[in-house]
This record gives sequence, structure tokens and C-alpha cells, in this order.
Amino acid sequence: MKSLRAISVVWMLVLVAGCQTSDIAKTPGIKKLGEMTGLTASDEEQIVAVLDDVQRGMQSRSIFKVLAHVSRSYHDDEGRDYAALEVYLNSIFKNYRAIQVRRVPPRVSVEGDQARAVETFGTMAEPQNPKMEPPVNLQGQVSVSLAKVGGQWQIVEWGRIL
Repeated sequence: MKSLRAISVVWMLVLVAGCQTSDIAKTPGIKKLGEMTGLTASDEEQIVAVLDDVQRGMQSRSIFKVLAHVSRSYHDDEGRDYAALEVYLNSIFKNYRAIQVRRVPPRVSVEGDQARAVETFGTMAEPQNPKMEPPVNLQGQVSVSLAKVGGQWQIVEWGRIL
């Protein structure tokens, strides 16, 4: 049961993240086009784009892609800070070979430089060694607090499954 909860915490991280850059923003010339036209992504759109990026990071087991969206001042109700989260993600990627995530569009609310996102998800994960870790099949909702620092959204606190 603790492994199931651990995977759910990881998926919570995957679902709600701060915005560093979206794939569109990484395209050469897009930033300049936005500056010329005055069109920019809203905070909500930036957060949703990052949620997609974090999902890809989890499914491809890329710790750097996931942690790129986490504040160095991160903490969660399990007592983890940024460094402990990095250790935890490494253990998840070591113990589970296949992580699949399905989600619906999140509910995002932004107030100034603070945001809250609630995401509905389903996660399945296959253990490397089924004798050591159980398979995961988990559905739920999570809430995460974000802060905009230096123009980028980052996860600062993680909530429990709702």
C-alpha cells in the first residue's frame, strides 16, 4: 500500500508543475513572434503545457524533465524537500519499468504569482521485480501549489490525493 501511495505522490508531481518553457516556446522564433504580435500564453496555458511536459518526463523516466519544473524550495506532506524528491524519483524509476499516465484537462486557478492546480488522473506502473514491488493501478485527483518565480511557474508544495 505504501508503494501505491508513493507512486501516487510521484504522479501528483507529474501532473502539476511550474512553467519553465513549453515545447512551443522552445521553437526558434516563437518568442520573438509573440513579442512582435503581443500574443503570449496565459498563466493557465503555461501551467497546462508544463503538465504535458512532466507527463512525458514520467513516462520516459526522465528525472531531469520532471525536476525542471520543481522549485528548490519544494516540500510536501510526506516531509520531502527538493533533494529528497530527487532521491525518491530515482527509486521510482529504478523500481518501475513502465509508467503510463492518463489525465483530463486540469482545473487551474491563478492569483497573482500563486496558483493551484487540480488534476484528475489514472496511473499504471509495472514493477521491475514483481516480487519486490506491486503493480500500480491508481486513479484520483491531486492539488498542487505553484509560484511564479523569475517569470516561470514552479511547484512549491504538494497535496494529498483528493
